[in-house]
Amino acid sequence: EYEQMSNSQIARDLVRRAEVALPSLVEICKALAGSLGMEEVGVGPVKDASAALRKAEKKYEGDVLKVTDYCRALLVVKDFPTLLALLELARDSFGPLIRRVKLSTLKSDRNAKPGGYRDCIINLELKDHICEIQIHMWPMWVICGVDGFRHYRHCLEYSTDTFGDPYEALAGLDRRTMAELIVMAEEAVADMPLETLEWYHEKFILDYFAEVGLFLHHGLHEWAETTLRALIKLRCQSPDIGPDHHETITLYKYLEQALRAQKRLDEADDVAAKIAENMQLKSNEKVEADKSVWDEWVTEPFESIVDPNKKEREEEERIKKEVRASKKAWRKIREERFKFLDAN
Repeated sequence: EYEQMSNSQIARDLVRRAEVALPSLVEICKALAGSLGMEEVGVGPVKDASAALRKAEKKYEGDVLKVTDYCRALLVVKDFPTLLALLELARDSFGPLIRRVKLSTLKSDRNAKPGGYRDCIINLELKDHICEIQIHMWPMWVICGVDGFRHYRHCLEYSTDTFGDPYEALAGLDRRTMAELIVMAEEAVADMPLETLEWYHEKFILDYFAEVGLFLHHGLHEWAETTLRALIKLRCQSPDIGPDHHETITLYKYLEQALRAQKRLDEADDVAAKIAENMQLKSNEKVEADKSVWDEWVTEPFESIVDPNKKEREEEERIKKEVRASKKAWRKIREERFKFLDAN
């Protein structure tokens, strides 16, 4: 069908088909949202031909037919059980239309997309066009939101996902540019003064963290110190992070840097000692874990020779056990929260 057409012509034709398919995608998303009570729903707009061509060039070696999000929608679900319920409802409601379900970036043993982006994708065929439904988990969406996708896109476009230190992105900027960025940063946090910040205000915590980098690079070490102390306190209060989390330790490292720049060496040494104590604790935990593995190998010296497949069988059995436990937990949650699925 497309053999005699240029990439531009193909893209324009796919845009046309996407516009025809969009109303059907809207109806499907309305039905899913109505059944499951989505946290957030968005449909469209249709990706334009120029954007599709750029994506094809960057991700698919110019093959514009591999772009599957001309006609797209976004759903945000409360938690993983709701995601499972959505997948079951989709299978039972319009299963023959589904062409692919991609869960890979939500798996713990898989890497996130550039910028830390993670989602589930359902591709389905509507009106002879492949559409895409992106499904996000609410706890992740609270952090990334729409801006998270913009960050993901920028990480791809500018290759900015490989910094060991996020503040390295500021290297090479002149003082005037840095000053302008500080003004922009102040405007970003103007609605949430530092002293009113709570541990669950994740967006503003990240904004203030970005501002710290500007302070440090602009030589405003006192300002950086004030903000870092507040952020450390908030991270310590967080039930999901706490004082020994790597994020908190990273903040302590920047605090040490700010204190040394002010020649407050005794305070900097105290912070450095806390960092060293944490690193020693992590090291001891690793040594203990390695020791356990070594002890097991020494106490069972011949098992790997007599039964070389023992480890593989044990790992397989462990996975089967986890799967059985997960299914049992899902059946209980399904009975309590998604009984209506039985009607389908």
